[in-house]
Amino acid sequence: VDELPEYLVAGKPVAVSFVVRQHAVTLLDGLKPTITLKSGSTETTIPVNGANERGRYAAMITAPHAGEWTIKIHSGFMNLERTLLPMHVIAAGAPAPRALADAERGHQLFVAKDCVSCHMRGGEGTDGYKFGPDLTGKRYVADYVAKFLADPESSPLSRIAAMTPNSTRMPNLNLKEREIATLVAFLNSEGPVLGKAAAK
Repeated sequence: VDELPEYLVAGKPVAVSFVVRQHAVTLLDGLKPTITLKSGSTETTIPVNGANERGRYAAMITAPHAGEWTIKIHSGFMNLERTLLPMHVIAAGAPAPRALADAERGHQLFVAKDCVSCHMRGGEGTDGYKFGPDLTGKRYVADYVAKFLADPESSPLSRIAAMTPNSTRMPNLNLKEREIATLVAFLNSEGPVLGKAAAK
Protein backbone atom coordinates (compact mmCIF):
# COMPACT_ATOMS: atom_id res chain seq x y z
CA VAL A 1 0.00 0.00 0.00
CA ASP A 2 1.43 3.38 -1.01
CA GLU A 3 -0.15 5.81 1.46
CA LEU A 4 -1.77 4.13 4.45
CA PRO A 5 -3.96 6.50 6.48
CA GLU A 6 -3.85 6.14 10.26
CA TYR A 7 -7.65 6.38 10.39
CA LEU A 8 -10.66 7.01 8.15
CA VAL A 9 -13.65 9.33 8.42
CA ALA A 10 -17.05 7.72 7.89
CA GLY A 11 -18.59 8.68 4.56
CA LYS A 12 -15.40 10.35 3.29
CA PRO A 13 -13.81 8.70 0.23
CA VAL A 14 -10.09 7.98 0.47
CA ALA A 15 -7.76 6.99 -2.36
CA VAL A 16 -5.89 3.74 -1.82
CA SER A 17 -3.17 2.61 -4.20
CA PHE A 18 -0.88 -0.39 -4.05
CA VAL A 19 1.42 -2.58 -6.11
CA VAL A 20 1.17 -6.32 -6.68
CA ARG A 21 4.38 -8.35 -6.84
CA GLN A 22 4.82 -11.99 -7.77
CA HIS A 23 6.81 -13.71 -5.03
CA ALA A 24 7.04 -10.26 -3.40
CA VAL A 25 9.46 -9.04 -6.10
CA THR A 26 8.18 -8.91 -9.72
CA LEU A 27 5.56 -6.24 -10.46
CA LEU A 28 2.43 -7.64 -12.12
CA ASP A 29 0.20 -5.86 -14.67
CA GLY A 30 -3.22 -6.69 -16.08
CA LEU A 31 -4.84 -7.92 -12.87
CA LYS A 32 -8.35 -7.21 -11.62
CA PRO A 33 -7.97 -6.67 -7.87
CA THR A 34 -10.75 -5.82 -5.43
CA ILE A 35 -10.80 -4.31 -1.94
CA THR A 36 -13.19 -5.55 0.74
CA LEU A 37 -14.14 -3.37 3.71
CA LYS A 38 -15.68 -5.18 6.68
CA SER A 39 -16.97 -4.19 10.11
CA GLY A 40 -19.14 -6.68 11.99
CA SER A 41 -21.84 -7.84 9.58
CA THR A 42 -21.31 -4.90 7.20
CA GLU A 43 -19.18 -5.74 4.18
CA THR A 44 -18.61 -4.00 0.88
CA THR A 45 -16.39 -4.91 -2.07
CA ILE A 46 -14.88 -2.27 -4.33
CA PRO A 47 -13.39 -2.86 -7.81
CA VAL A 48 -9.86 -1.56 -8.34
CA ASN A 49 -8.49 0.17 -11.44
CA GLY A 50 -5.08 -0.25 -12.98
CA ALA A 51 -2.88 2.85 -12.79
CA ASN A 52 -0.42 4.24 -15.32
CA GLU A 53 2.60 2.91 -13.47
CA ARG A 54 3.51 -0.75 -13.93
CA GLY A 55 2.07 -3.07 -11.31
CA ARG A 56 0.20 -0.30 -9.47
CA TYR A 57 -3.55 -0.28 -8.81
CA ALA A 58 -5.87 2.28 -7.23
CA ALA A 59 -9.40 2.67 -5.85
CA MET A 60 -11.51 5.06 -3.80
CA ILE A 61 -12.77 3.47 -0.59
CA THR A 62 -15.45 4.76 1.78
CA ALA A 63 -16.30 3.33 5.19
CA PRO A 64 -20.05 3.94 5.64
CA HIS A 65 -20.03 4.30 9.43
CA ALA A 66 -17.71 4.70 12.41
CA GLY A 67 -16.10 1.71 14.11
CA GLU A 68 -13.25 -0.72 13.60
CA TRP A 69 -12.87 -1.82 9.99
CA THR A 70 -10.65 -4.33 8.24
CA ILE A 71 -9.40 -3.72 4.73
CA LYS A 72 -8.61 -6.79 2.64
CA ILE A 73 -6.88 -6.41 -0.71
CA HIS A 74 -7.55 -9.24 -3.17
CA SER A 75 -4.71 -8.94 -5.68
CA GLY A 76 -6.35 -10.78 -8.59
CA PHE A 77 -3.22 -12.95 -8.86
CA MET A 78 -4.05 -16.52 -7.88
CA ASN A 79 -5.32 -16.41 -4.28
CA LEU A 80 -2.88 -13.72 -3.14
CA GLU A 81 -4.52 -11.32 -0.70
CA ARG A 82 -3.52 -9.15 2.24
CA THR A 83 -5.67 -8.18 5.22
CA LEU A 84 -4.45 -4.99 6.85
CA LEU A 85 -4.53 -4.45 10.59
CA PRO A 86 -7.90 -3.10 11.82
CA MET A 87 -8.37 0.59 11.13
CA HIS A 88 -10.30 3.06 13.25
CA VAL A 89 -13.07 4.97 11.45
CA ILE A 90 -14.39 8.08 13.17
CA ALA A 91 -17.74 9.78 12.62
CA ALA A 92 -17.82 12.85 10.39
CA GLY A 93 -17.10 15.93 12.50
CA ALA A 94 -15.59 13.93 15.36
CA PRO A 95 -12.17 14.96 16.70
CA ALA A 96 -9.20 13.10 15.28
CA PRO A 97 -8.04 10.15 17.40
CA ARG A 98 -4.70 10.31 19.17
CA ALA A 99 -1.71 9.78 16.93
CA LEU A 100 -0.37 6.25 17.00
CA ALA A 101 2.91 5.60 18.76
CA ASP A 102 5.74 4.97 16.32
CA ALA A 103 5.87 1.23 17.06
CA GLU A 104 2.10 0.91 16.54
CA ARG A 105 2.29 2.78 13.25
CA GLY A 106 5.27 0.67 12.24
CA HIS A 107 3.25 -2.47 12.93
CA GLN A 108 0.50 -1.20 10.61
CA LEU A 109 3.07 -0.54 7.90
CA PHE A 110 4.84 -3.88 8.41
CA VAL A 111 1.61 -5.50 7.25
CA ALA A 112 0.48 -2.87 4.72
CA LYS A 113 3.87 -2.74 2.97
CA ASP A 114 3.71 -6.54 2.78
CA CYS A 115 6.86 -7.14 4.78
CA VAL A 116 4.96 -10.16 6.10
CA SER A 117 5.26 -11.90 2.72
CA CYS A 118 8.98 -12.44 3.31
CA HIS A 119 9.63 -11.89 7.02
CA MET A 120 8.29 -13.40 10.21
CA ARG A 121 8.08 -11.33 13.35
CA GLY A 122 6.17 -12.91 16.20
CA GLY A 123 2.75 -13.92 14.88
CA GLU A 124 3.14 -11.86 11.69
CA GLY A 125 4.30 -13.47 8.46
CA THR A 126 3.76 -17.09 9.49
CA ASP A 127 1.87 -17.73 6.24
CA GLY A 128 4.35 -15.85 4.04
CA TYR A 129 7.07 -17.08 1.67
CA LYS A 130 9.78 -16.68 4.35
CA PHE A 131 12.34 -15.51 1.79
CA GLY A 132 13.82 -13.00 4.26
CA PRO A 133 15.31 -13.36 7.75
CA ASP A 134 13.08 -14.11 10.72
CA LEU A 135 12.93 -10.82 12.64
CA THR A 136 11.34 -12.25 15.78
CA GLY A 137 13.09 -11.11 18.95
CA LYS A 138 15.82 -9.25 17.03
CA ARG A 139 16.87 -5.62 17.04
CA TYR A 140 19.50 -3.78 15.06
CA VAL A 141 21.27 -0.46 15.31
CA ALA A 142 18.59 1.93 14.07
CA ASP A 143 20.79 3.75 11.52
CA TYR A 144 21.75 0.52 9.79
CA VAL A 145 18.16 -0.69 9.51
CA ALA A 146 17.02 2.74 8.28
CA LYS A 147 19.69 2.79 5.55
CA PHE A 148 18.73 -0.72 4.51
CA LEU A 149 15.05 0.15 4.22
CA ALA A 150 15.85 3.32 2.28
CA ASP A 151 18.09 1.51 -0.21
CA PRO A 152 18.39 -2.26 0.27
CA GLU A 153 20.98 -2.64 -2.50
CA SER A 154 23.59 -0.36 -0.95
CA SER A 155 23.17 -1.26 2.73
CA PRO A 156 25.64 -3.51 4.59
CA LEU A 157 22.62 -5.44 5.89
CA SER A 158 21.97 -6.74 2.38
CA ARG A 159 25.01 -8.98 2.81
CA ILE A 160 23.49 -10.50 5.96
CA ALA A 161 20.18 -11.04 4.17
CA ALA A 162 22.01 -12.73 1.29
CA MET A 163 23.52 -15.29 3.71
CA THR A 164 20.08 -16.33 5.01
CA PRO A 165 18.99 -19.72 3.61
CA ASN A 166 16.23 -19.43 0.96
CA SER A 167 16.47 -15.63 1.03
CA THR A 168 15.85 -13.43 -1.99
CA ARG A 169 16.81 -9.87 -2.85
CA MET A 170 14.61 -7.32 -1.10
CA PRO A 171 12.93 -4.84 -3.46
CA ASN A 172 13.19 -1.11 -2.87
CA LEU A 173 9.77 -0.17 -1.48
CA ASN A 174 10.40 3.57 -1.95
CA LEU A 175 9.62 4.21 1.69
CA LYS A 176 9.36 7.73 3.00
CA GLU A 177 11.61 8.87 5.85
CA ARG A 178 8.73 8.87 8.35
CA GLU A 179 7.62 5.39 7.28
CA ILE A 180 11.16 4.12 7.79
CA ALA A 181 11.34 5.66 11.27
CA THR A 182 8.13 3.95 12.39
CA LEU A 183 9.12 0.61 10.86
CA VAL A 184 12.45 0.78 12.70
CA ALA A 185 10.57 1.58 15.94
CA PHE A 186 8.39 -1.50 15.43
CA LEU A 187 11.26 -3.80 14.51
CA ASN A 188 13.31 -2.58 17.47
CA SER A 189 10.52 -2.87 20.03
CA GLU A 190 11.70 -6.25 21.32
CA GLY A 191 14.89 -8.23 21.84
CA PRO A 192 18.53 -7.20 22.48
CA VAL A 193 20.20 -4.79 20.09
CA LEU A 194 22.68 -6.41 17.72
CA GLY A 195 25.83 -4.30 17.58
CA LYS A 196 27.35 -2.61 14.58
CA ALA A 197 29.76 -5.51 14.13
CA ALA A 198 26.81 -7.83 13.53
CA ALA A 199 25.31 -5.44 11.03
CA LYS A 200 28.43 -5.10 8.88
